[in-house]
Amino acid sequence: MNGVFSSGQNAPLTAHTVRFTASAAAPIDLCAFVVDDRLQVASSDDVVFYNQPRRQGVRLDGDTIVVELAALRAGTRVLCAVGTDSAVSVSTSLTDPSGAPLAAFDVEPSGTETALLCWEIYPHNGNWKLRALGQGYAGGLGAMFTAHGVEVDDEPAPVEQQPAAIPSDLAPSFEWLWKIFEDAARSATAYLSAHEYAQHRLDDELSAAVADPATRTGVAAEAARARAHRRCEELNSAAEQRHRDDSVRLTDELNTIDSRLPASLSTWTSTSWNTLRTPSDGIRVGELSAPERGTLQVPLCVPLPMHRPLWIDGGDSEIQQDPATQQVVTALALRLLAARPGARVDIVDPARALVELRELAAPVLAGPPVLDIGGVAAKLKGLADSADLTTLAMSTDPAAAHLEPRVLVLVGVPHGYSSDDLLQVVRLTRLPGAQHISIVIAGAADTVVDDPAFQILLEQSQHLPSSADGHFADPWTGSDWTFTPDVIPADAVLLQRVITTLGAT
Repeated sequence: MNGVFSSGQNAPLTAHTVRFTASAAAPIDLCAFVVDDRLQVASSDDVVFYNQPRRQGVRLDGDTIVVELAALRAGTRVLCAVGTDSAVSVSTSLTDPSGAPLAAFDVEPSGTETALLCWEIYPHNGNWKLRALGQGYAGGLGAMFTAHGVEVDDEPAPVEQQPAAIPSDLAPSFEWLWKIFEDAARSATAYLSAHEYAQHRLDDELSAAVADPATRTGVAAEAARARAHRRCEELNSAAEQRHRDDSVRLTDELNTIDSRLPASLSTWTSTSWNTLRTPSDGIRVGELSAPERGTLQVPLCVPLPMHRPLWIDGGDSEIQQDPATQQVVTALALRLLAARPGARVDIVDPARALVELRELAAPVLAGPPVLDIGGVAAKLKGLADSADLTTLAMSTDPAAAHLEPRVLVLVGVPHGYSSDDLLQVVRLTRLPGAQHISIVIAGAADTVVDDPAFQILLEQSQHLPSSADGHFADPWTGSDWTFTPDVIPADAVLLQRVITTLGAT
């Protein structure tokens, strides 16, 4: 046995003496609890830490907790834990007396937890096993001690959730929102891991209750099964409460920073939509949620400048009959325009679907919208040729790169677009002289089109669904989220504020 464990994972333990060590980017204190099946100490003497370095079978030896299994009281198990000065990741390991590695586990706090349960060493059917835990306590060691029955002289007061404090010299931005998303993802993973751990523990305890045929029935067996189910419910309840607390904290932070975000990243109701366009490092493209885990909604944002087109997957239905796609494309175009002072928009809409966008963006149109198939080729070739000349100029004069930002909206792809038209769009995605152009495409990504240019464009683009049933796996833990795309507000007053903002330079 030797490997890196994940939360809830267990394995047989063959060593008779186990050494527990940990390290972090902050000062840490090691501790251990000698507990019963309910994870409670018999008395406050059953905790080992810097003020009480020894208990039967467990001792603190410098920066190591040493557990001697044969010396433990019958029926007990050991929880190995750490306390930290701040909420930081902790790397832990278990080794035998010779230093040979037995197991490793990196514990990541899901929020403000400064005390972390790392390992459980427990008896199972006459043998010993170990389990990676990963449960955290925002109240620190005091809260952890209390949770396991240790009497604490100065029990810390409960941590009261406060709105996020924002340093006055730090402007909320894409990176800020992305960090909130990461916090939400890690909280979700801790929540799921805790449920998995509770289920593993229930399975183990139910198996132990029926291991002996002589005692698997009767009052005592029923009581053992009832205790196992009750402990499982208690663990699940604690996990749900921690996740709710995290969700409240993150929601408060989002509400607090909304008015300080650039308009392109804020909600449509934010006061950020004022009379001046503010430069931004990203745009909001939708919301992420997980209804099965709670009510938290986190914005999904895309950084600027965009290095790939945004492709709105509208399916094979005609876009004229697809209000959902129209609303999403319009919202993205308006946010891209708001993110760059002086930006103009080029609309190529042979389907004549984006009536509302043409009206709302009238003050910042780069030219007449292309509403007929016959005008598509000239428009796209003109943009690509201009970007080609800019690329050439940039090779001798870097100042030539400072061009008016543009947003190019293409609707109905691939219908109404020739192979050469699509090649011009591919050129725009690759020319250095087109870096000032953000491209939004609305098209049928599931259409089988035997055209190399279409396939290249399809593969190069970043795809977003136009309906509220899309799925998204976060990049840190792989947890599943439901994606709801951003749409323009229905309120006429809010829309007027958007128009005013876009018309201002």
